[in-house]
Amino acid sequence: MAISADVLQSALQELMPSYSELFVKWHPVLERVLLKGNIDKNVLTGPYREFAVVTDGPGDVTQIVTGSEIVNGGRNQNAARGNTYAPRMIYAFDVPGKDLAEANGEMDLARIIQHYPELALSDFHERIAKQIIQGNGNNVGGFMTMNGDQTYNPQGTARQGVFEFAAPAAQGDTVFNIAKNSGNGWYNQYEDITSFATNGRSQMRKCYYAASRQQKTLGPVDLILGDEGSYLNYIDDLDSQVRIVTDKTSSGDRAPSNIRQGVKFLDADFFLEDSIDDLGDATVWTTAAARDGVMYFLNTSTWYCYTLGSDANQESKGDFSVRGPFRIPEQDLFRYEIVLNMGMHTNQLRANGVVTGGGTP
Repeated sequence: MAISADVLQSALQELMPSYSELFVKWHPVLERVLLKGNIDKNVLTGPYREFAVVTDGPGDVTQIVTGSEIVNGGRNQNAARGNTYAPRMIYAFDVPGKDLAEANGEMDLARIIQHYPELALSDFHERIAKQIIQGNGNNVGGFMTMNGDQTYNPQGTARQGVFEFAAPAAQGDTVFNIAKNSGNGWYNQYEDITSFATNGRSQMRKCYYAASRQQKTLGPVDLILGDEGSYLNYIDDLDSQVRIVTDKTSSGDRAPSNIRQGVKFLDADFFLEDSIDDLGDATVWTTAAARDGVMYFLNTSTWYCYTLGSDANQESKGDFSVRGPFRIPEQDLFRYEIVLNMGMHTNQLRANGVVTGGGTP
């Protein structure tokens, strides 16, 4: 019994909500943002978002001695307006009509779903993850990147990556349309490791505490993403047995619970980031120190994601909605499309940081 392209479409529509959650759970950054409740889905205000950034204390303190003092409140306004743009991306894949014609029953349908849409989602995720971490995801260059050596282009204008590999006082990039050091507090923390055996953990602690002090009400840095060399050097440098921590994927989810493992660093979970795989490429990491290892220190409470929303029956809502099937002219193929409109930003850059040089033993 053949399976029609519309039956496959109906199955994908039912599975896509779980696939959407799975896409987020596959990466620690997106997973933590989701767990903190900072993902806004089906936003109706369009792809462009403006957000408030208070880079320092918004007010002032007045000591009352006689009772006739003028209160200084409102005279220390350090608010700015950042903005971001959610790029529109479409992942298209083709399913051969021959596979559908030869399918027989539910098991064959399940295998078709494994071979095509699930692999498509996995490939889409790998590209997004590589873009977030390194800034060179294939054909997804509009999504935000943390690599300050790269730019991303969400809507026709290049924007600088978030983290700059320089001391706070020396930073001058414009991130989310706000120039660093144009006001108090809009910069990222930074430390460099000479060699891990010499000052590896001490430099990591400096960055951790410097970032954690900047946003006391939202807690400390809770996530570290590092390249393989930095990750393994940290494990080798530990004096006692390593306690492995895993992501929060629970039983019943479509992702296995051991899809990603990490170790503890103070109150943060340190994960090996597979996407940092081009450290030797000077075109990806133009800063020499970054080519010796990169570790991102993130307070995920300060990060936000949003997806565009509208009527999916008329136009894609942008949250992993599926379009199709479309018959490819003169070919025995049916095309399906996964549509994503997602933006990502932080409003407390100083509560995050980066450490370079950890790949040097």
